[in-house]
Amino acid sequence: MFRKLSNKFLLILFAILAIVVAIVFIHDSRKGERTFKSELFTIDSSAVTSITIYPKGKANEIIKLGKEGKEWDVISNNKHYPADSSFVKNILHVLAHIAPERVAGTDNASWKEYDMTDEASTRVVVEQGQNVAADFRIGKISFSQGQRSRNPRGNQNMEVKSHIRVAGDDRVYVVDGFLSMMFGPNPGQYRNRMIWRFQKDQVIKMTFVYPGDSSFVLSRKENKWVINDQPADSAETAKYLNSVENTVGSEFADENGLFPNYQYTLKIEGNNMSPVEINGAMDPSAKKYYIKSNVNPSSVFSSSTPNLFNQVFPGRTMLSEKKHTKAGKKK
Repeated sequence: MFRKLSNKFLLILFAILAIVVAIVFIHDSRKGERTFKSELFTIDSSAVTSITIYPKGKANEIIKLGKEGKEWDVISNNKHYPADSSFVKNILHVLAHIAPERVAGTDNASWKEYDMTDEASTRVVVEQGQNVAADFRIGKISFSQGQRSRNPRGNQNMEVKSHIRVAGDDRVYVVDGFLSMMFGPNPGQYRNRMIWRFQKDQVIKMTFVYPGDSSFVLSRKENKWVINDQPADSAETAKYLNSVENTVGSEFADENGLFPNYQYTLKIEGNNMSPVEINGAMDPSAKKYYIKSNVNPSSVFSSSTPNLFNQVFPGRTMLSEKKHTKAGKKK
């Protein structure tokens, strides 16, 4: 009888221990979920209406990406500029897929180490209508060697990680990607850099208006190019059209309030296309060259080198048919 009682007692004790273990496991599991989020915020990229960037160390220089209908604008210093739609699309994709890989710091004592203080971090606020979908800060960037490729001679891939902190949460999380580069302090990086775009096969006439008597007209007649009714160099003309068909700028002059006096004009006309008009100006003393077009009329582009300017506004002799001497033909 005593043995039966002992066995019964052991079974009851075992059941109690099993329940305790289960409770502890569930508690630890839930606690782990609270200390390590699988998702920092939820963003519907199609519902985002604005993204505001507060660059680190520049409290008064706010950059805002605002959506008007289907188009995005860059708003800086109370001025509106067309945004680079591809770049904004990439930002939205990244925001919608940000996921923490680990916790780097558990409280505000770690903020300085990971550049998470208000002064050292970049703040980003994402809104969906009247609701704030995400409010976070970007801090330190870390680099590490990734796994070696399958090719035995291949180099290890470099992995880039960002540290971020979400508003209302003291913890610092590690996420994949170079976020500080994506959310940079220069308004120009978000703007539409397209100067013009056209289809070279549609072009039938290009009018170059230059100072003095150096203007000329390049036109296509019966599939041959002519300059003021004189034969043009077909190879040089094809090379020129290829070089200017789609042109982008690298630096915006209008951000500095520069609106030069344009002395050069190129008008491009063709079949089934709207005329493209390009204006150029140069200031050799300041080593500045300016270009704008009616394709992106709100932007003035500048450069410290004449490369793009000379490419767009060539001299007549560059496109004229080359005359070869007999001696030249023998070589």
